[in-house]
Amino acid sequence: MARPSKGDRKRLGRLPADVHEALVREAAAHGASSVSQYVSDLLCIHVGRRDLAREMSQEVLPLTE
Repeated sequence: MARPSKGDRKRLGRLPADVHEALVREAAAHGASSVSQYVSDLLCIHVGRRDLAREMSQEVLPLTE
């Protein structure tokens, strides 16, 4: 069965291994379906487009720096 389209997408690039490993842990902790979807949702929220976040659209994440 075909999956519904997620819309127009672009490839972002590669990550340092340590960052990827941290994202794998965070995605699992948040119950994301994949690391890619988790990162996509984080970036959508970060740029103020919560409406485009698919899995984390209702979740509130603490902002830290």
